Amino acid sequence: MKRFVKVITVVLVIVAMLMVPVHAEEIEDRSSAYFMSSSISLTKVTATKIEAYFSVGAFDIMDELGASSIKIQRSSDGNSWTTMKTYTKEAYSQLICEDTSSHAAVVSYTGTAGYYYRAKITLYAKDGTGIGEVVEYTSKVKL
Repeated sequence: MKRFVKVITVVLVIVAMLMVPVHAEEIEDRSSAYFMSSSISLTKVTATKIEAYFSVGAFDIMDELGASSIKIQRSSDGNSWTTMKTYTKEAYSQLICEDTSSHAAVVSYTGTAGYYYRAKITLYAKDGTGIGEVVEYTSKVKL
């Protein structure tokens, strides 16, 4: 019996040593290997003005880092969304920074009172090996 317990103990120790802890939630949430961290928000500034904010961190220095687009979306019921304004990296240079591992920016939008708003932000990273993009949505805000 002692030998059986020792064998089981050794097997369990070996199995435990071979196991690598994986946080599936973290892996699934970060669909691109480029991004280390991100934060997004939509804030009501006045009765009709909102600001969409993002910050992004990369694992390394990127040729380009930021957001390829920010779409301000509106809804009357908070469920069905229509894009009202699109900010692109080509038209709004503040969305992208070059040769950096972190970047943050904010855009403003004047909406209509009585509607819900949210931002659809496409985070973007580019280096010599390719391009990574992750789409994130802010919480909704009612004006």
